[in-house]
Amino acid sequence: MKIHKSYMFRMYPNHTQEVLLAKTFGCNRFIWNKCVEAFESYDKVKNPSPKIPTKKDLESEFPWLNEVSAASLQQKTRDFEEFKKQYFNKDRKNKIEEPNYKSKKSKQSFRLPNQKFKLSDDKIRLEKIGWVKIVMDRSIPENAKILSCTVSKNKSGQYFVSILVEEEIVYKNKTGKTVGVDLGIKELATLSDGKVFHNPKFLREKQAKISKMQELLSKKKKGSNRKKNLQLKINRIYRNIKNERDWYTHNLTTYLVNNYDVICIEDLNVSGMMKNHHLAYSISDSCFATIRLQLEYKCSWYGKELVVIDRFFPSSKTCSNCGWKNNSLKLSDRVFKCKQCGTQIDRDLNAALNIQAIGVDVAQRTLDGRNPVVMSV
Repeated sequence: MKIHKSYMFRMYPNHTQEVLLAKTFGCNRFIWNKCVEAFESYDKVKNPSPKIPTKKDLESEFPWLNEVSAASLQQKTRDFEEFKKQYFNKDRKNKIEEPNYKSKKSKQSFRLPNQKFKLSDDKIRLEKIGWVKIVMDRSIPENAKILSCTVSKNKSGQYFVSILVEEEIVYKNKTGKTVGVDLGIKELATLSDGKVFHNPKFLREKQAKISKMQELLSKKKKGSNRKKNLQLKINRIYRNIKNERDWYTHNLTTYLVNNYDVICIEDLNVSGMMKNHHLAYSISDSCFATIRLQLEYKCSWYGKELVVIDRFFPSSKTCSNCGWKNNSLKLSDRVFKCKQCGTQIDRDLNAALNIQAIGVDVAQRTLDGRNPVVMSV
């Protein structure tokens, strides 16, 4: 099966290249903001399809747009045209909100087609920027077709290039195993076979340090170098937290895809759970949505099946042995005690077993061509 896959590498531009990259980021941001300005000023009734300004329309008034790669600016216009197409698409399930203006304080990026860059062993040649040093910590398959590259700079001042390729991917070997996964706050993931993945709580560990630095930041003079440097230090802490989270969740999801053929999880209402102010901080630190997203594309890539059961199924309140339901179960009750069959089992393990049972039944119904109805309350 052919898929689109990106390979991200760290870039180390010299001072001259940093200046050229900053100009390219700025021109791309300028083009996008001009498109947003045109989009917001049109009459939705008389002109349902507003004209989006291009580089050609603006270069006479703003000649400095010619100092950067024209391909990147053309690509930015095409991106906005695609956004406009999706915005007015009546068949789209989820409505897109109106576009926002881009700021130089946020993440910066631009994209180039495959004709406008060239890869070497440890360098990449970008149009109008030249050969930039990169660290290729993994190799791109020789049979992969290179499509485009995206150059970006994060809030911590780091530069990256993401190479998008089309490659043939091989399904992983079948193991004949199924698993139910219960995601939680105390333990990040409890599997139906008893394995537990601890919740490291990366953000909570560094929250005291962040709070102290933010307190100092509020006392710095606006626009001063000290304020900028302190903000950069805070951004780097958040960057490290994100990197640690990504490493941990990728290890978790890769383990599941490597060892099980059918993976069953709950359809968690994360946005609804975040409204609980007592748990919102811990839920955001647990990355439930990220884990599901990674499982979705990894199962699709490697020929495994992901089953998402109904969010209203009472997996924690139902006995995994006899099916008796404890409606009075509280969040503080960490052990499930069945009054019907006498089973005593860890709350999260009990939920994982129920998720596995329902998920496997759904998968079997799908294979048999029957209606995959999920039990709900």
